[in-house]
Amino acid sequence: MRKIMIKRSFLFISIIMTLSLTCCIKETYNMNMLSKQAILSPTLAISAVKGDISLSDIVKANDTVVYDQNNFVTLVFKKDSVVELKMSDFSKGTLVKKTAIIDPTSYDLNIHKILNHITGNFQFLNPSIKFNYSNSFPDSIKINLIASGTGENKTINLNLAPFPLAVPNIPIQQEITASYIIDKTNSNLPDIISIPPEVVNFSGTAIMTSSVKSSQTGDNILGPNHLTGSLEIDIPMDLEINNLQFTDTVDNFLQEKSNGKNNPVKPEDFQSLRINISAKNGFPLGAALKMNLYDSSTNSIKSTVEATDILDPAPVDSNGKVTGVTETSTTVEFTREFFSYVNNADKIIFRFTFSTTGNGSQEVKIYSDYRISFNASLVVKPVINLN
Repeated sequence: MRKIMIKRSFLFISIIMTLSLTCCIKETYNMNMLSKQAILSPTLAISAVKGDISLSDIVKANDTVVYDQNNFVTLVFKKDSVVELKMSDFSKGTLVKKTAIIDPTSYDLNIHKILNHITGNFQFLNPSIKFNYSNSFPDSIKINLIASGTGENKTINLNLAPFPLAVPNIPIQQEITASYIIDKTNSNLPDIISIPPEVVNFSGTAIMTSSVKSSQTGDNILGPNHLTGSLEIDIPMDLEINNLQFTDTVDNFLQEKSNGKNNPVKPEDFQSLRINISAKNGFPLGAALKMNLYDSSTNSIKSTVEATDILDPAPVDSNGKVTGVTETSTTVEFTREFFSYVNNADKIIFRFTFSTTGNGSQEVKIYSDYRISFNASLVVKPVINLN
């Protein structure tokens, strides 16, 4: 018994010596009285994490995430060979008006797994699609592009009116390269992008109208007449977000293992544990966190830890650009009661809630040089049993 007492006393003294080098001890004890105190519960403050990051530190510019000369962020998705037509494809119709079919094609954005975790409202304000094409037909061609986006168990149609293509100035010009812009002024594109879509579908027709002047249409010196087209979808980070929630469920990593190993977190080891977070937020995006201990066998939440304002969004001007930083301080509290439910839950649910400045009622723009600096400290009140 005496050996056990000596080991526990040595353990306590070792902990105090170690923590004194790395943290702040907020209670003091009379060392002469240790032999009479069976249980101690000091409050320890440990500086845990300090950081300063920008969006460009996390996400490097690439073919999909593009930063312009002013560091404004745009997502870019490209789809080649949406249209490939030659003269023989215009087989339906009359001598004056002929129609070619644009084969149906789908573009999977590969965001299905992410969307399974997201609920809430957000709106991309200025997306656009650029239809880039090369045309060597001398006759007038009009494109009827039928497109839709499918996601969240619903489909929204583009509702784009047929549009004409530029034609080459034969014989001076054998081929012309141009583009046509599809945006909120001529379609439902913002509504499609804001679903957001898992898959974008394209199909349609090309209608050629021959004139008397060009009725002798034939191949030019570059070879057979042709029309090729590709799509570039641009999504500028010009948006509004209100109560967007990202939820992820993971196995309870705090739970005692069935193989008999000790539970890494025992309720009796702590009186309380909290994380203090202070931040200077230069992003126009606020965040809150909720953490649930969840029992999947009974579909019930056993205990909840909540931090309603980890970050408050930064202020923006009338153009949506950040004008300063917002400072916040919050505490994430883990009580002894919370730890007492650890072994009664097999899952932990993390739920992050995001809103832009003005709770999603104000346009904001995301730039890659926006920054956030933060400090996090751990304040723990362990229960040390010297018996």
